[in-house]
Amino acid sequence: MRKTDCRPAGSISLNDKSPADALLGKLMRERRKHIGFSRKGLGAQLGLSKAEIRRYEAGELHFGMDMVALLRLALKVRIGFFADPISPIVRKVGVVRNGQN
Repeated sequence: MRKTDCRPAGSISLNDKSPADALLGKLMRERRKHIGFSRKGLGAQLGLSKAEIRRYEAGELHFGMDMVALLRLALKVRIGFFADPISPIVRKVGVVRNGQN
């Protein structure tokens, strides 16, 4: 049986890279480039630095729902643009809630 790491929901180590965050970052980068935004331009719309945009795109920063909601508006996409590709990851990896599996 596989040993699982039980942590409270929302607690993410700085060294952990979530598959969902990596995928969201990739989608963010592709859409940003598709509509012709630079990292600096997107950062200005979101109140973030160019470096923070790079870290989100690299999957180094966690995407909270507030960030996804802001990105949806800035990148002019429906919420499903981000949610649909994540569903298979959630089904495979699961969600940890309050230290329970």
